[in-house]
Amino acid sequence: MTNKPSNKASFYKSLLIAHVRHYGAVSRTQLGQSTHIRMPVVTALIRDLIERGILVESGRSVAGRGRKQILLSLNSRHGFVVGIEFDLDHMMALGVDVRGNVVAKRSMAMPAQKTNAAIVKELIALTESVIRESGYERSALKGIGVADPGIVDSKEGVSLLCTFMPEWRNVPLRRLVESHFAVPVLLDENTRAKTICEHRHGAGQGFQHLLLIDVGSGIGCGIIIDGQLYRGHTNMAGELGHVRVVENGPICSCGSSGCLETVASYPAIIRQVIKALQDGTQSMIAELAGYRLEAISMATVFEAAGHGDKLALGLLDHAIRYLGHAIANAVNLFNPEVVLLDESMAGVENLMVTPIRQIIHRQVTAMAGNTPEVRVAKIGAEAAAWGVAMLMLDQLFDSPVKGAVPWAPLKANAALKTL
Repeated sequence: MTNKPSNKASFYKSLLIAHVRHYGAVSRTQLGQSTHIRMPVVTALIRDLIERGILVESGRSVAGRGRKQILLSLNSRHGFVVGIEFDLDHMMALGVDVRGNVVAKRSMAMPAQKTNAAIVKELIALTESVIRESGYERSALKGIGVADPGIVDSKEGVSLLCTFMPEWRNVPLRRLVESHFAVPVLLDENTRAKTICEHRHGAGQGFQHLLLIDVGSGIGCGIIIDGQLYRGHTNMAGELGHVRVVENGPICSCGSSGCLETVASYPAIIRQVIKALQDGTQSMIAELAGYRLEAISMATVFEAAGHGDKLALGLLDHAIRYLGHAIANAVNLFNPEVVLLDESMAGVENLMVTPIRQIIHRQVTAMAGNTPEVRVAKIGAEAAAWGVAMLMLDQLFDSPVKGAVPWAPLKANAALKTL
């Protein structure tokens, strides 16, 4: 599935598989019409794909008049992939079958000592665990996707930089994981993986132009343009957290100063809370955290703000203003239909979502139909691991088809129709 087809039959098989994957249960006739492959060829190739266990007959059509047609789907038992996501505090792995359904899930805390070797070791161990739990033979593993919290070189499979894990630099993660599992490995950024997941299965379904604002340990922006994930010239599009918002502001671990992450990310807010408490500011945040500074989290900040705590409300308002203006600038640049805010904001609609929505609506260029809808993402903690698994499936199923555009009608190259 991962190698370039060596002949026309292989090309056509790849095309048929990709079409079935993207459009679900379809008939042989529909495949012939959509791909422009001659029906005798479709029939012969489908027979081979069924014998090999890649496709299965999955019922009959129910709409329309005349003879009901047998429908074809991917065989979920043909294989699976693993999607892995990690962040400052946790890591998660999902087993995902070739239809994109989650079949296994495991998670664990990040190692206390966040050395490169320790992180890679635990990622491999977690992957082994979810493989065992998947219900598949190990030989059915087709690939592994890894969603990295920092900046990556997806082409080379290298983790370049993570602003909140200083040692995590220039890690050849794809090579390290491939050498252990001997299957293809895809490395991509956490935010992009979440964006793909929300676009296909979450709050972004049906939209061709969207932004996902990922607020947590850092701040990222996933971008969908014309239904496709936008990466930029050097694969670094969407680094919203490193937009400069404060002149002579705090030094960012990226090396610049005044970046959005230094004033509006969750770690930045928590640092401001701790400094205020150390300086003698009275706040119920301290009580909620059991008077332990190390126990302060965004959950305690949100809870205190919900009870009207002045420190919590003030710091959130400060962060929201910077975040809202940065998002509004991104909206003016990309003109999306919808802006998705990180799922962590689902429980704090009035505290975070409403004021951000108001800033966006005030700041966006006022033209008819230009103000996007603002929603909260809905997939939750599984989004990045599930999303990177889907990107791995895209690579496995779609890369052999030169010129094929995922999630758009697929047709055979006219030059190959002589088969």
